[in-house]
Formats: sequence, C-alpha cells, structure tokens
Amino acid sequence: MIIAYFIGVFILGCTFFLMRRRYAQHITAGLLILLQWSFTAYELYRMNFTGFDFFTPDELGVLFLVILSLLMLPAYYHSFLYLEKNNEQMRVRNIYLAMLTFFCGAMSGVYLSNHVGMTWIFIELTTVSSCMLIYHHRSVESLEATWKYIFVCSVSVALSFIGVLFLSIAVTRAGLEDFTYSVLIESASGLDPFWLKIGFLFLFSGYTVKAGLFPMFTAGVDAKDQAPTPAAALLATCLCNGGFVAIFRVFRIIHNNEGGAWAQKVILVSAVLSVAISAYYMVRTKGYKRLLAYSGVEHIGLAAIGLAMGGPGFFAALLHVVLHSFVKAALFFQFGQVSYIFKTVNRNEAGNYFRINVWGGLALLIGFFCITAMPPSGMFVSESLIFLSMIDQRHLPLMIVVMLLLTIIIWSLGRSIFGLLFTPKKSEYPPVKRLPLAESVSQYVLLALVIWLGIYPPDFFVRFLTGIVSQLT
Repeated sequence: MIIAYFIGVFILGCTFFLMRRRYAQHITAGLLILLQWSFTAYELYRMNFTGFDFFTPDELGVLFLVILSLLMLPAYYHSFLYLEKNNEQMRVRNIYLAMLTFFCGAMSGVYLSNHVGMTWIFIELTTVSSCMLIYHHRSVESLEATWKYIFVCSVSVALSFIGVLFLSIAVTRAGLEDFTYSVLIESASGLDPFWLKIGFLFLFSGYTVKAGLFPMFTAGVDAKDQAPTPAAALLATCLCNGGFVAIFRVFRIIHNNEGGAWAQKVILVSAVLSVAISAYYMVRTKGYKRLLAYSGVEHIGLAAIGLAMGGPGFFAALLHVVLHSFVKAALFFQFGQVSYIFKTVNRNEAGNYFRINVWGGLALLIGFFCITAMPPSGMFVSESLIFLSMIDQRHLPLMIVVMLLLTIIIWSLGRSIFGLLFTPKKSEYPPVKRLPLAESVSQYVLLALVIWLGIYPPDFFVRFLTGIVSQLT
C-alpha cells in the first residue's frame, strides 16, 4: 500500500504541473486529501505490521502521520485562499501546489521509515520539495532564504550521512547486516558504544536542521519567514515533527546502550541553548512570522529537554510536540490573514486588528494563551510535566534558568500580539473587505484540539503516547 501511496502522490504532484483550469486544481487537491486519509486509515488499521522492513507503521510514525493528515486539509484550503488573494499566475500556482504535494508525501516517508538509510533519503527529499515553496515570491529575500536553506541543509545532510557511516561501523562490528530500527533497537546493547556515540552525535546534529534545534536551526527560521503562510505552517509543524521523529528513532537505539545517559546530556545541551537563543532573538524580532519561527525553536527545545530528562519527560515531550503542531499551524494560518489586511508582517506597521477582524483577532488571542502554555491550554500540562521531570532529575537550577527564559519569551510574544490586536496603527492600510468567519474556522478547530488533548485527552490518544514511551523504559 505504501508504494501505491508514493506512486499516487507522485502522479498527483506531476498532474498539478499540467493544470490550465483552477477547478482542476481543486479536484486534484481533493483527490490528494482522499488518498492521504485513505492511506492514514490503512496504516492505523495495520499498525505495527512488519511485512515490509523499510517502512513500518509503528505508534510513533502513525501518530505524526495522523497529524500531517489533519493539517493538510486546512493547509490546502488556506493555500487556495492565498493564491486567489494574491492573484497568482497559473504557472506559479502549479509549481506551488506540486511542491506542497511532494513535500507532504516526503513527510509521510520520514514518519514511517524503519530504516536508517531510508530516513536519510526522505529527509533529503523534504529539502528538495520545500525549496520552491520558500522561493515562491521570487524576491531577493526569498532567494537569499532559499540558498541559505539549501546550504545549511546540505551541510546537515552531509553530517547525518557521516553519522550513518559511523553507525554502520558499530553495526558491522556487532556482526549485524540489518539496518532497520527495529533490529538495531533489539541489538543495541551489543553495539560498540564508541562508534554508536559518534554516529548519534553526527545524526543528531544533522537532523536538528529539520527539528529546529541548535546548532542547525538558522535555515528553518528564514524558510518559515519567506514561505507563504500555509506552507510555512507545515514547515513549522510537520517538518519539525519529522526532524523530531528522526532524532527520536536514533535516540531509541542509543538509549538501550550504555551510551544512553551520554546522549541525553547532548540533547539537553542543545535543548537549553535552543530555548536561550529563541529568547534572545524573539526580543529583537519585529516580524510576526519570524517570531513564530523562533517560537518553534523554543518549543522543540522544551520537548528535547523532556526527552533528555527521561521518565515522565518522555511522555511530556511527545505530548508537547503534538500540541505544538496544532497551535503553531493555527497561528500561521491566522497571520496569513494579518498579512493580507496590512500587506506586512512587521509589528510596527500593523495594529487595531481586533477592530478590523474580530473573529481573527479572537483566534489570535486564544492562540497566544495556548502557545504560552497558559490554562486552559494543553501545553500547560505538557510544560508542567517537563518541569516535574527536571525536578525529579534534580535539575532545579537549570529549571529556574529555563523558566526565566520562558518569561522573556512570553513577554516578547505578548508585546507583539497584544500590540497587533489593540494598539492603534501608525499608518493607513489599504481598505479591504471584512474577512468572513469561515477563514478562521480552521484555527478555532485546531486550538480546540490543543485544549481538548491536553486537558481531557481521550483514552486512545493516551494509549498511543504510552505505547511509544514504553519502548524507552
């Protein structure tokens, strides 16, 4: 089925290049959503089936596959709105929709890959497909962001490939020939800790470019700032999730080895530096999309802290990444409306948004409370669990430092978002029609999921997370 899925994605993506009518684009996008949901339902049904070694629908992969499928529907809806409002030419529309389709297919491959080499291949495919999304505006700024993204991703992919080579040394020395995660996890205790540590260090460093962690986070910030907001929403959520999944799978291998404690220290250093860097830049940043991009660095950093703490931190890390996916997508979709109204995403050039777009302003206000982990946001639960895990591991001084950094981040977000909502605008903006409630519905649904899954999580969702965590304990 997965081969048929990839073939279907490839055919539909190529079909977009041939479009001459807009209704045909809508039909093709509908077929893609149907294919994605059918594939997701099929993988849910056959979860943990091991018939095809290169791809295995385990709990981790299926969880993030479901998130991708949930976000694809509003992403394509807002993409069509974006293309219509900007009156894009048919050729530009075709390229954008085709690349968005290839990107979603590549992300599905990252989530379900059960082979170290296959994960590396699909991670690289996400780079290829996302470049044209970043370069969509064909401006000097987007060109600079695209080349920066290609360069940093190329370096990161090279680092991760070196990590694969070092990992292969550990595997061959143990007398193994299978490079699938399932086999490596079972045989992890017999792998040479020295080569495994070096392999993990290079793989982790390489995959941070997708996860949005230190040291390779820089390219992702510019990419999300320059890409159209619907595409940026997927880059800030599904792509970061893909990097997190890739790191998580390699971490599961070394966690079953004597190098597990060392790997957690490496992750902790990267995570704390990520939170600190995001706090520094969020104070200085004036663009709303860039602010959200640095916010993603912060939140993936918090999830990585949970991963480094272990115990309840594993559960908290997964919950935090899931909830972050929904709230960050909602905020990017909403800032697409802000950009349309004010023709800018600079905080000094926008204001009185609550008066101009009441429904959008309310969604933005709720999104602020959710992203800053204030009750009733489900992220309050995940962050509380992360801090509890830090207390359990006797990292109280570090927890205080992280909380101080989060205070700076919350102040930075509050200053920008409340300024946008309530501060009078300094200059006139072009008159626009009042935006309908329908354009904000997706944000309300996503934010409701953040509250529901965190405060009143259904049993099947908890079983999903505990099933993943049980493989690390």
